[in-house]
Amino acid sequence: MPFCRQTPLTLKALRVTDYSENPQTLGEHLKKRRRELGLLQREAAERMGIDTWTYLNWEKDRTRPVASRFWPVAAFLGYDPSPAASTLAERVEAKRRELGVTFSQVARHLGWDTGTLTRYLNGTWRMPPARAASLDAFLASPKGVFETITRLPRRPGRRIRRS
Repeated sequence: MPFCRQTPLTLKALRVTDYSENPQTLGEHLKKRRRELGLLQREAAERMGIDTWTYLNWEKDRTRPVASRFWPVAAFLGYDPSPAASTLAERVEAKRRELGVTFSQVARHLGWDTGTLTRYLNGTWRMPPARAASLDAFLASPKGVFETITRLPRRPGRRIRRS
């Protein structure tokens, strides 16, 4: 039969996993999860709602998402891969990642200027006890309490126009 040529069959060997079983960096966490799900980088980016090149840069550890835009990563992985926060500044950043808010939104929520919050976090200024209690309450509160913080303007000086 002329139409039934014999085509050579090539068998592929199973590939060794090209990701770490104990990921250390954000990129390693993303790659491991993507491989576990059997997705291409493009498909992982689509699931996260981000650009393919953005995902590629995150997976290759070329760039990192800012704290206010970290929620797609946590949703894709099912956890926050960042190391446990030890300093006050790291605790504030972890809370920002959890809530998906900017630094200025946190400062506005607390009723402070962004420069003031920066100086408290980097140790330039000593924080008064009342403000320290306010910041601790913010950090200890569950996520559901913060419905109003996400409505605040994302950048300082931006006002919502009213018709």
